[in-house]
Amino acid sequence: VYSGGVNMENLTDEIGFLAVTVRTSNGAIPIENAKVSIYENYDNGGANSNGHLIYSLRTNNFGQTLKIALPTKSMSLSLEPGNLQPFTSYNIFVSSEGYFDSDVINVPIFQGVTSLQPINLIPVSEFANPTDDVPFYDSRFVEIPNTKL
Repeated sequence: VYSGGVNMENLTDEIGFLAVTVRTSNGAIPIENAKVSIYENYDNGGANSNGHLIYSLRTNNFGQTLKIALPTKSMSLSLEPGNLQPFTSYNIFVSSEGYFDSDVINVPIFQGVTSLQPINLIPVSEFANPTDDVPFYDSRFVEIPNTKL
């Protein structure tokens, strides 16, 4: 379901695509009817704290959303000197009954490329409080815990 957040008059050839897959059990089980919200990323805050809602979607029985078009920057920016990023970042917020919410920030969308974003929801156990915060992560930086072998 399109929320009507993108100004269609401002769309140019700089379009990228995003498809989200929502699963649980380390990606083994799809989550049907999960709510997926796509937000503009204004200042690298969390998806619900900042940004304008662009899309609100539901997952199908395979845990997948439709592929959506999103405005982005031109790939030609990568050919220019400087610190210009040739992509636009978006935030994704996912919720489903019986699972902790997930907040994924800084998902890069490149011109002409379909970004596939897997999201793994954690079930709420009978002993947990579903309103507790689950830490969000920046999709560009995933910290691997230091463990002894």
